Amino acid sequence: MPADLDTAKYVSFVSMKKDGTPAATAVWLVPFEGGYAFTTDADAWKVKRVRRNPDVTLAVSDVRGKVQPGATVHTGRAEVLEGDAIRRVERAIRRKYWLGYTVLIAPSNLWQRLRGKRQGTGAIKVTIG
Repeated sequence: MPADLDTAKYVSFVSMKKDGTPAATAVWLVPFEGGYAFTTDADAWKVKRVRRNPDVTLAVSDVRGKVQPGATVHTGRAEVLEGDAIRRVERAIRRKYWLGYTVLIAPSNLWQRLRGKRQGTGAIKVTIG
């Protein structure tokens, strides 16, 4: 497992649109069952793109997804996780990013639930190689 991804605060996740152009987004990433995983909205575009084409890349980035100079770009295959695996990824994210999760994600989730608009959480796992 690449050390740069293990210690990264943000990682640029790049998946391919229908027309073949790359779509990058910054994610919080955690080691997960021989690969790396992150949470996302269950109906996010990246989930749809991964289902269509599982070939992706990961690289250490800043909060906006701009890849750091000299960063290694890791190629991999992504899969959309289901069921209990999503909850395990959520717990790992909460452990690694406890402050950011407490300040940003938890209040947003609560607000969405109160408004009755919570779409559900999804998770994506990337296996490097």
